[in-house]
Amino acid sequence: MQEAKTFLQLREWIEKGDSERTDGIHASDLLDPRLAFFRKKNPKAASERQVYFYAIGRVLHMLVLSAVRGETDISKSDIGTGSVLDIHYSMDHKVDGHPVELKTHRGLREPKPDQIQEQFGHYLEQLAIYMVAENKLIGELWVLFINLLNDGGRTFPELRCYKVEMNEEQFYATEQEIVQTRDVLVEALETNDPTQLPLCRQWLCGDACGYWKACQPQGRYPAKVKKLWTA
Repeated sequence: MQEAKTFLQLREWIEKGDSERTDGIHASDLLDPRLAFFRKKNPKAASERQVYFYAIGRVLHMLVLSAVRGETDISKSDIGTGSVLDIHYSMDHKVDGHPVELKTHRGLREPKPDQIQEQFGHYLEQLAIYMVAENKLIGELWVLFINLLNDGGRTFPELRCYKVEMNEEQFYATEQEIVQTRDVLVEALETNDPTQLPLCRQWLCGDACGYWKACQPQGRYPAKVKKLWTA
């Protein structure tokens, strides 16, 4: 079937990009180091769901960034790889020398100002790593909402750009946390023991994770079975 053939081609395209990554610890590994451990120890093919979500996000990513840069070549999804603190990183873009991280988001509503840090915490953590790597106290998070709901009940894509600032105390605390997480991950990989790594974000845990049974996260595994109440 053509659907199956296209899926395999998309997965091959994604895996080819992953195989071209520089060996070592990457900024994205620090976001959920336990998941990074299992991915490095036992790489698995992406699921159908992961492939299609990633493909949509990747294409939109490249289109937006190419337009912003004034380029017609949409194959570039970042501005190149750097390395600092023995960590590799690839930023999406820069504005006035400040790092920019672009994310696509399927949520229907934009979070209120006091909810942005909570709802976009994983985006902001990644941006913070780039800010430390580039020695900047200012960065920008761009979020492309794919299905933003308007007052008329219709959905449409729209971009939101958030300016992110850190003071020096926050900067050095973030730098210290980056180094500590790197060291714990490196030790786990060397000793083949992930038990000292923090658990992943709650929404990453469960049967949808390909490493659920191998990881068996404390306090989460096995998943609690909901009782079926009868009258």
